[in-house]
Amino acid sequence: MSQATLIYVGDPMCSWCYGISNELADVWQSYPGLDKDVVLGGLRPGGGDAWTADFKDFLKHHWEDVNRASQMPFSYDLLDRDEYHYDTEPSCRAVTIVKEMAPDKAFAFFKAVQRGFYLESKDPKLVSFYEPICQDLGIDYSQFETRFTSSEARSATAIEFNKARSLGVNSFPTIILRDGDDMHVIAQGFATAKEMKAIIDQHMK
Repeated sequence: MSQATLIYVGDPMCSWCYGISNELADVWQSYPGLDKDVVLGGLRPGGGDAWTADFKDFLKHHWEDVNRASQMPFSYDLLDRDEYHYDTEPSCRAVTIVKEMAPDKAFAFFKAVQRGFYLESKDPKLVSFYEPICQDLGIDYSQFETRFTSSEARSATAIEFNKARSLGVNSFPTIILRDGDDMHVIAQGFATAKEMKAIIDQHMK
């Protein structure tokens, strides 16, 4: 096999992406020789769903399903808010910026955003959400803050969404092993590290 790339297509505010995060981190670290790319898919860019009791109930049951499958802990405090705009574009934009500023830290940044949202019920639409994450990962927050509101960052994020579509991905998480023109789907939705490694190893023989 020539130099292959492990591609993760997801959204930091996608619950199944959060569910698979520790399993995928295991896979990510197990293949140091593979190139890796995080592609932002855009689960709910711009939001669009009214923050109603029905929508909150839908999210709660969905998160409970993810918790049962993955054992990943959730905070449900967000669902107690009277108002919330569930727009995932800003979190995708944040990761897109880090892909440009510090590409080797993009995956760790992605995971930290997931923890801040799903475990701490903080709001990724606020630029201040990212300050402690940048500090923890050694990313220049002042530069990040400036980029976060820029039209360039929004355009780069839209390009990410188009890239996900060009890969034929319409559900998250999707993990792909690309070897030249060959694309092998490693997982769509939740999978364990063991399951993903078995498929990767099969294709890397």
